[in-house]
Amino acid sequence: MKKITLILFSFGLFSSIICAEEEKSFLLTKDPISMKIRKYFEAMKKENIEFAEDFYSEKVKVSINDLDILGKKNYLPRLKTIHKSLFKEVNFDNLHVHTNYFSPEALTSDGKTMGEVNLNEKTIWTNVWGTVTGVGRTTNKKISFRMHMDFRTLDGKVVEMLAFYDPAQMNAEIEALEASKTR
Repeated sequence: MKKITLILFSFGLFSSIICAEEEKSFLLTKDPISMKIRKYFEAMKKENIEFAEDFYSEKVKVSINDLDILGKKNYLPRLKTIHKSLFKEVNFDNLHVHTNYFSPEALTSDGKTMGEVNLNEKTIWTNVWGTVTGVGRTTNKKISFRMHMDFRTLDGKVVEMLAFYDPAQMNAEIEALEASKTR
């Protein structure tokens, strides 16, 4: 009987500790934000740059590998160039999308909490993985590379975007496009 009481007491103590420290952050895949991010990729496959007009906030901060672009008016011309001048038949294969709704108590990389970093606002990040495929408009070469993108949203708009991928194939297409202009 003592063993059962000790086990139940230990389980109760362990459960209360876990519940007391629970951050209550959660992850969803079919929520409205995840679905809007999916619609963004569908729009980009169709070269529908107009979708991005309402998708990004005016002051969006975009970081692509080590390149930073501030503001929608500075980012949309790049997006248009990619889809209208560099590549055609763009597709996003094996796309995985999920949205993280962070608790204000969740820790950040510098030891602060999300509530301290983003005062008076919810911290919501959507993570996307997939493979970008397409065909170079100048070289007619097929491209394929893996990418990871993160979108932080606030009030229905993307306020920050991070993108990570190997830029070698994109850079080769840019070089070919530039060389074709000098001929």
